[in-house]
Amino acid sequence: MTGPHDATTTSGAAPSRLAREARPPDRTAEVATATARVLERVAALVGGGLAPRRAWRIVAAREPAIAPLVVACDAGEDLVAAIARLPGPAWAQVAAMWRVAERIGAPAGPALAAAAAAFRDVAEGERAVEVALAGPRASARVVLALPLVGVLFGLLSGADALRFLLLTPLGWASIVVAVGLVALARAWTGALVRRARPDGPVPGLVLETWAIAVSGGAAWSTAERVVAESVVPPPDAEARAAAETLAVAAEAGVPAAALLRTSALDVRRRVVADRLAAAERLNAQLVVPLGLCVLPAFVLVGVVPVVVGIASSTIAAVT
Repeated sequence: MTGPHDATTTSGAAPSRLAREARPPDRTAEVATATARVLERVAALVGGGLAPRRAWRIVAAREPAIAPLVVACDAGEDLVAAIARLPGPAWAQVAAMWRVAERIGAPAGPALAAAAAAFRDVAEGERAVEVALAGPRASARVVLALPLVGVLFGLLSGADALRFLLLTPLGWASIVVAVGLVALARAWTGALVRRARPDGPVPGLVLETWAIAVSGGAAWSTAERVVAESVVPPPDAEARAAAETLAVAAEAGVPAAALLRTSALDVRRRVVADRLAAAERLNAQLVVPLGLCVLPAFVLVGVVPVVVGIASSTIAAVT
């Protein structure tokens, strides 16, 4: 049997693959929580006996984020396609999971409940990362304000410093260079913060999709083909986790769905741990733009005008 990684990389030309052109999913806590809430409500309605289209329509009528689904359902549009076109790239993954459940014949309610639990985990991880990043972000804002403090300090020191900044070529050059350094520092710190919180697929959802596929009772070869045709190729680490989990289940002769969901949870926890570590490192990394950009800008617009002003006053007094 080929592994998940092989299947997803050899079927790249499949025209029916959902989420192929989607942007990386938005993993903010708010979006993940809203997605989980919608999925939980739809799962409850489907589990209560409602037809899937009816369940989605009822929930969409009360959730502004997926309101376009009401229009699509009224127009008789295919449900999976309507879900995939909802605003927000995470819905493309939800549509892919729904398509897999449809094609395999897996129960829709448990599949949606599992997807909702995955998004709840993502939301909790996002909140933890947000808390960890709050300190470095506040530090970056304070650091970027230092040159402005330098300008105010120069103004308080007397008219000579202000005259140097506004009326001399060297003062103009100091302002231009300081503004350029602050702009560079702002871009640099922004890049460091974004690197500590990278974009990418919602971790573990491919494993969750595999769990849905094998829970429907289909042969693993069929589940493998359906997953390959429905989702984008997973990250290498997640593909390896899926292959290893399926191999363990095959050797032991036990159902793979529970093992796959456990592996998905492990993947999400590992990603959160890595991002928390990156947030901790960010405090030290922010020292570099401070030392190379912000402090020189502070010196140019705060210290140099004061020194020149004092020197000018001293020379004028002596002469």
